[in-house]
Amino acid sequence: MHPQVRNLYKRVLIVGKDYPHEGGLEYVRDVWKKAMRKYQPPFHAKEETKSEELAQIHKSNEKDLLKAVAKGRFMVREMIGIIQLKKRRTMKQRYEATRPHLKNNGIQRYLNEPSNGTRGRNFRNANDVRNFST
Repeated sequence: MHPQVRNLYKRVLIVGKDYPHEGGLEYVRDVWKKAMRKYQPPFHAKEETKSEELAQIHKSNEKDLLKAVAKGRFMVREMIGIIQLKKRRTMKQRYEATRPHLKNNGIQRYLNEPSNGTRGRNFRNANDVRNFST
């Protein structure tokens, strides 16, 4: 196994521990194993091929492999994004459950309340911001 492929698979297993799916790590492992086994680099060398031709085939296989590894790294970054989104949504739900007054843009309502001059500044454009004095 190519070292970059092995490194990619290790990254997938580390990221897959937090993947938001019922199967979790087992699901991620099965899907990635199928995907990695599906990729077979094209190798059509006959016994009478010369060493120069074999070197050329090896170079093209290496390029294909590096492209596949780059695509795999992109997919790992996408998995990380999904995991972060799931964590953020979970945290938001927990926070809103403990503070019901913050639902439905409660923070925005708080910022727009008129008060003693410290909050509630509704700037309509950049000139309002520049002309603001404390």
